[in-house]
Amino acid sequence: MFLALQTLLRSRTPAHILLRAAVVVLLATIVALSLSRLNRDLQVSFDMRTERAGPFQFYYAGPDAVFSERQNATRYTKAGIWQRHTIEINSLRQFTQIRMDPITGPGTVEIGAIEMSSRWGQLSLVGSTFQAAMFGMQDMVIDGVDPDVIRLHGTGHDPHFLFQLPRSVIKPRMAQQLPAALLAGLVAGLLWLLLDVALDRLKRERPQHHARLRQIVARGWIVPMVVCLALTYRAADRISDDPILGDGIQNLLMAVNVFKHNTFSLDTGERLRPTNFREPLDPLLVGLHLKLAVPEAVNRPFADFRSGEFARTAKLSNLFWVYAGLVGIWMLALRVGGNNLIGVVAAGLAFQIFFHGGTYIDTLYTELSTATLMIWATFGLLRSVQKQSMAWFLGSGVLMGLLALGKASFVYIGAAAVPLLMLALLVARRPDRFAFTRVMVWGLAMSTTFLLTLSPWLLRNQAQFGNMRITERGGLILWGRAHLNNMSNDEVLGLIYDHSPSLYKKAVAGTQLAAAPGDFERGGRWQRHNRYLSTFWESDRRAAYAGQPEEAISFHYHAAAQYNQRVFQLRDQGHPNPDQAVGDELKAEAFQLLKERPWRHVVMTLPFFWHGFWSFKKVEVPWVSLETQDAIGEVLNLLAGVSLFGVFFYGLLRRHAQWVAVTVLPVGLLVFYAFLTHNIPRYSTPAHPMMLLAFVLVLRTLWLRWRARGRRAGPQRLVG
Repeated sequence: MFLALQTLLRSRTPAHILLRAAVVVLLATIVALSLSRLNRDLQVSFDMRTERAGPFQFYYAGPDAVFSERQNATRYTKAGIWQRHTIEINSLRQFTQIRMDPITGPGTVEIGAIEMSSRWGQLSLVGSTFQAAMFGMQDMVIDGVDPDVIRLHGTGHDPHFLFQLPRSVIKPRMAQQLPAALLAGLVAGLLWLLLDVALDRLKRERPQHHARLRQIVARGWIVPMVVCLALTYRAADRISDDPILGDGIQNLLMAVNVFKHNTFSLDTGERLRPTNFREPLDPLLVGLHLKLAVPEAVNRPFADFRSGEFARTAKLSNLFWVYAGLVGIWMLALRVGGNNLIGVVAAGLAFQIFFHGGTYIDTLYTELSTATLMIWATFGLLRSVQKQSMAWFLGSGVLMGLLALGKASFVYIGAAAVPLLMLALLVARRPDRFAFTRVMVWGLAMSTTFLLTLSPWLLRNQAQFGNMRITERGGLILWGRAHLNNMSNDEVLGLIYDHSPSLYKKAVAGTQLAAAPGDFERGGRWQRHNRYLSTFWESDRRAAYAGQPEEAISFHYHAAAQYNQRVFQLRDQGHPNPDQAVGDELKAEAFQLLKERPWRHVVMTLPFFWHGFWSFKKVEVPWVSLETQDAIGEVLNLLAGVSLFGVFFYGLLRRHAQWVAVTVLPVGLLVFYAFLTHNIPRYSTPAHPMMLLAFVLVLRTLWLRWRARGRRAGPQRLVG
């Protein structure tokens, strides 16, 4: 069998060439048909008007009618106006039912036509046809049905209804899918045949060019650039016109002010006050992107950029970070001794877990740019160690400076990473150890370009605010963490349980370590951990915006309310820089709290590390249950994290500076946020691509050692 396969792959006879092409046609047809059968993508669009503003949720489920928070979309409505909502369902799982929770309590709702569209068909449900598809109504009644609108009224605290999806848009007949799959197979077979014949001719007539081409395919830049471009194009389907929410609103506002007024500000009025509340890099790039993409929108109000066409345009700038990040991971894989096969595996995992996640690219959070810049800063550090070139050390300083302009925490992470890398170079295992003065010159050069890259922003802040800080948020975050250290021991159990993997939750079910119904709700023992949707979420948000900490329940909104209360007081007193003054005040209070209980702070770092560590995106795995799918993702999260720290400590203990260079920044990020912040899972996400790269490298090392078993034993080291 093995010999027959070798003959099929290597023989150059016309019969075998045609047979190989036929095999490609068959395999490509099977793959195309399988992907077509798995694809459950569906777009659902509708107009809706609600009596009250607030969130609404849109769930989808299979024939078992088990609706899960894992399979839902959340949107927000304004009171009393018609809004167009579009829900993109990208799934590999069969789903047949939709559940809509249009409001969160009593009130009226009006819904127009429900328009559903998939690659297999389109359908519209409106008026009486929509009513006929509805069932399972709870805490909701139908007030009236017009030809183009259905009116509903919520009567309880959980108003929702279900409707059945027509088979025509979710499960097409084989006759619809087979022709497209056959066409894809034939095209793939024809391309393979042409390539096979061309390469055979090149090998016979120009063997040197053929060998060079093989080298380029195995280790060159062309394949990564093309494949990563294709993946980036695929990632664009995750970018929608949905509203930009959370911290992304502040980044968007700064970007729009760069676009319109060439200034960094968080104001929307006529008088724009400069700000350094957030890092400048992302708003600058998004603002420049808007100048190039939609110059005609310069006079549009900010509200037009919050959602809709211009919001999607702003978010499309994220594709730059996606492409650069994927190429960077691939290049890192090549530079540590891998080939393009290792590169495509690492880039593919990073794409599936991180760069294809709407959580990261369908928003304006800074985690995406941080991940990409950290990859390239790591690449710079690695090449600096490998080449021992002053140019690479200078360039690495610039990359780390850009990283700090995108995420200010890297000022401190970099301040620890550079000396640690220099120490690794001093004690590195090599016949010609680096001289102390040479290593110090490298470190000084890197630090100099690092500071020079930061200097324009720091000098601007010195001129505007009288200080040389990147942002003003550090005091608030450290103050919040200092107060969190004093939570009760029972609340520490809630911190550990919240965001824990499902395997842990199953293990502690029924014990004091597990959540009971209502523990995260108002009056529950862990209510202060709940910063997300709850019965008190809306009141918490209002309390934070109004600066009324006594009205807030959760840790998160209580801290925000205290901050705003102090800022409002100083602003009313006419203080020129209330944000800076409050930040300084909170920082001083935080240090005082840390001095009072230093060991409590150290001990609390462990549960906070756990809390943020379990952060991998829930990736769909077909043909298995949701529980099994979650377990697979959690095991991958664990193995990738252990691999990252394993490679880091291997580099330290075995004195291999290369591996310290590859891991020092992502390890620094994970440790920094666990030690000095409240460390929500989002903070760990920029490390995901590097964690996955470490996992792939460890697997490759184990594979090479297993393959070499029985050969003459040599020194045991991480392959690279």
